[in-house]
Amino acid sequence: MKTSAITLSALLFAGAANAATAEDFGATQDLLINEDVKTLHIVDINADNRKDLVWVTSTGAVKYKLKNNDGLASLESLPGTRWRLEYNHRNEVKFINFTVQGGVLETHDDKFYSISDITMSNTGTLDFCTPLSYGLDKTGCQWQYSVTEILPNVMKGVDKRLNATWVAYKLVN
Repeated sequence: MKTSAITLSALLFAGAANAATAEDFGATQDLLINEDVKTLHIVDINADNRKDLVWVTSTGAVKYKLKNNDGLASLESLPGTRWRLEYNHRNEVKFINFTVQGGVLETHDDKFYSISDITMSNTGTLDFCTPLSYGLDKTGCQWQYSVTEILPNVMKGVDKRLNATWVAYKLVN
């Protein structure tokens, strides 16, 4: 009798735990339809700083899918926006103000750099650069930034001069 009560209590607890878990997550969906996946890896295979899917089938074939950058923001939507750029693994913050002419990048120690040469590649990578020395009258393109993912309120990218990744958050003006 005591064992039955304990077993019943354990089953009820397990059912309640599963019900709580089911409420925390959406419906199960297929990630790779009609694929025989033995192992799955999420890695950047083409050095674009986006995580791609790579899997091995049960027959030993290696397949992959590159991550698209179907961003909801575009080069045309950047002018008039302000972003807080935070470096990953570095205690450094910069602010970016995009304008029709390019923009201004402000460092944490109140130095200003003119943004020039804003371009969007066919693969969806946004690039821009600043001169090496600060001052809004300076020109040149020595400090290069590459945006690898751009959404309405978040950008991710690489500071090519420091070889450091960053995340930028859109600020409300």
